[in-house]
Amino acid sequence: MNGFASIDLVWLMMASVFSYAVYVKVFKKLGQTERKEGVASHQKKNGTITMGGILFIVLPLFFIPMTPACRLIVWVVLAFGILGVIDDVKIILLKKNDGLSPTMKLLFEVLLSGLVFYLYLKEDLPTSLSLFSFSLELKWFYGLLILWLLTASANAWNLMDGIDGLCSGCSLLIGIGLMVIAVSKQKWDVFYLLLCFQLVLFVFWCFNLPKAFLFMGDVGSLALGGMYAMTSLYLDCLGPFIIMSGLFIFETLSVILQVFYFKRTKGKRLFKMAPFHHHLELCHFPEIGIDLLFYLIQFFLIFLGWMAYF
Repeated sequence: MNGFASIDLVWLMMASVFSYAVYVKVFKKLGQTERKEGVASHQKKNGTITMGGILFIVLPLFFIPMTPACRLIVWVVLAFGILGVIDDVKIILLKKNDGLSPTMKLLFEVLLSGLVFYLYLKEDLPTSLSLFSFSLELKWFYGLLILWLLTASANAWNLMDGIDGLCSGCSLLIGIGLMVIAVSKQKWDVFYLLLCFQLVLFVFWCFNLPKAFLFMGDVGSLALGGMYAMTSLYLDCLGPFIIMSGLFIFETLSVILQVFYFKRTKGKRLFKMAPFHHHLELCHFPEIGIDLLFYLIQFFLIFLGWMAYF
């Protein structure tokens, strides 16, 4: 990394700290409304500033080199971020933590994924899939992979964003995992892109730790899930990425299993509440304790992902 890039990163870090400090002070009216049927202790979080993810989407754009790969990843971040903005604005205006319906959100995610595949082909990027030692040329079927991975990741990140510092902290670790793979492949443009997003996300994480000054909102969680998924496809490291995302997958499965079990048993619950981190809350785990537990597991999964890759 040359001297100019290092100076840019210093400016980016300074801009991030200043921007979040101003955001917290100015946008006090952008408060999130907690679900009445959610964890009781979350009711005291009513009014906490939301949509903090806007800044870790926008600020890096002024510093990222717009190579074909970076353009595509940025497009994914913006597309899923805009979808998140629509969801967050609806929550703020209606003062109900409902947002877009799951069906409507899924429809938009599928449409966005289709557009991403079109842009992917236009940039003439590779359409082969390497899963551990297995390699396959997918061609047009690569579009189905993009559709599935972007949609699944965006929703998994959205579900993980349930307590202070959880999603942002685990995301930082996954970003580091992908940065190491980018360096090993000498994809310096993608490495620098991830580094820019990571720096701003780190500043957000400091504001997001318990007791959080602000939440990332759907604008942040959907954009992060889409970004890391698209990056893993470009770096051709889907297998390691799936391992690294194990906690996010588990959180998603906990919701699916809860719904399935509830319907099969006519009202019984597998967990006290899903996703699983809410179950831990209702078992009287403090938020910071859940964060530390998940961070520790995430560290382990990052190393497993690296072992699978290298």
